[in-house]
Amino acid sequence: MIVLKIGGAVITDKSPKSVNVAKFETIERIAKKIAENIEDDLVLVHGVGSFGHPHVIRYGLLKEKNVRGVTVTHLSCVSLNMIVCGYLSQYGLNPIPIHPLSSFRLVEGRLILPDNIESLVRDGMIPVVHGDMVYSNGRFEVLSGDRITVEIAKALKADRVGFATDVEGVIVDGRVVEEIRELEGIGTAEGKEDVTGGMRGKVEMILKNGIDAYIFHFEDIDKFLKGEKVGTLVRGVEHVG
Repeated sequence: MIVLKIGGAVITDKSPKSVNVAKFETIERIAKKIAENIEDDLVLVHGVGSFGHPHVIRYGLLKEKNVRGVTVTHLSCVSLNMIVCGYLSQYGLNPIPIHPLSSFRLVEGRLILPDNIESLVRDGMIPVVHGDMVYSNGRFEVLSGDRITVEIAKALKADRVGFATDVEGVIVDGRVVEEIRELEGIGTAEGKEDVTGGMRGKVEMILKNGIDAYIFHFEDIDKFLKGEKVGTLVRGVEHVG
């Protein structure tokens, strides 16, 4: 079982003032790579980039409950998800969109996943999940694709977990490191709208959830799917407990 997350910066334009700008050619190229190299069961998660972050900021959703803002943000995320699923289907795959707002819940900080993801995979489908808003104890919270990825990876006991990004891996002191076990030296992305923590937040999420995961450039998705070493391996298993 493979769980692969495609970063929002990969499939959308996250530069300042960009709203709902998809990178269609990149999405198609990724879909083609997946179709040509998939050798195992797959759950795909994607970030929402400029289809999510600008709306969260505009409506102040990190601080207050705004139903209009939740609606606008969710529908925007869904529209990107449909683009991704459309290209996957075009290349002969069987993507099934899963929208967290209507299928996930947060209960006292614990993420409750839908119970049909593994069944869909067994039936030959590819669940395609995305960053979204999620209902939590009478309010709504931002749910990042990174958190979704690690939670699904843990729940399904994934054999391989990957985060495809727009950089070669985790950069420390100006160079990509092959393996990392701690947060020291990792910064955050500049010049992009991101309400979910950027690279530092991604690594922290992996470490605190006790999984091993690769962070790599999306052009190496084919290598990742074939089981090759790519980018940076974040060793989180030793951090359990």
